[in-house]
Amino acid sequence: MARKKLGEMLLEAGIIDETQLRSALADQRRWGRSLGRTLVELRMITEQALVGVLAQQFGVESVDLDGHEIPARVLELVPADLARSARVLPFGQTGRFLDVAMADPQNVGVIDELRIRTQLNIRPYLCGPQQIETTIARYYDVGLRADTSIPFDRPDTIALDERTAAPPRNRDGLRQFRQTIAPPPVTAPAEVQRDAEIASLQHRISKLEAIAARDEEVLRKLLGLLVDKGLATRDEIMERLS
Repeated sequence: MARKKLGEMLLEAGIIDETQLRSALADQRRWGRSLGRTLVELRMITEQALVGVLAQQFGVESVDLDGHEIPARVLELVPADLARSARVLPFGQTGRFLDVAMADPQNVGVIDELRIRTQLNIRPYLCGPQQIETTIARYYDVGLRADTSIPFDRPDTIALDERTAAPPRNRDGLRQFRQTIAPPPVTAPAEVQRDAEIASLQHRISKLEAIAARDEEVLRKLLGLLVDKGLATRDEIMERLS
């Protein structure tokens, strides 16, 4: 039996109506996005509602990461760069099985890579991409900041007894003030500093990419509104942008 389309399943579930579906399909054709992403960005459905329907469509289990406290030993199994690029996040391990939240649980290539890296059997769970990205930032970025922080001594720190004790006098009976010399700054090995700089740069790049994607999406919606209102044609807009 042929698998039902996402729009049909959402209609049958009563999550959207015919008018919303037609509007979303028109927006999808205009900008070339997936129907699910279009519905979420147009705020016609929530990401969790979409995940529930997609899980039924794909025949896989879904997971809500907000209800999980992920152990550090599980997070260490998948590098942060792979988690971000593939939109995956490990959230549990039972014996030789690793539970992984995925935006696309049917991506066999990613599942194979995870299995080879971890030497564990992968159990994929469907999860919304926005929730995966938010959870990745909450766990990996916090851990990164904690690992790359380098302790240092403030040069203006003076012991309490040195601040309150009277300075010694010289031979003329005048008070002699000692100049407090700050200890040399604690320097980390070059490799640690380099890793910290790379990690910080990757984090900044990720934030810039997210901002650029958001601005691009806003611009697309504004251009779509101009076309819908008849204020400009798509060819006119493309000519101005070229």
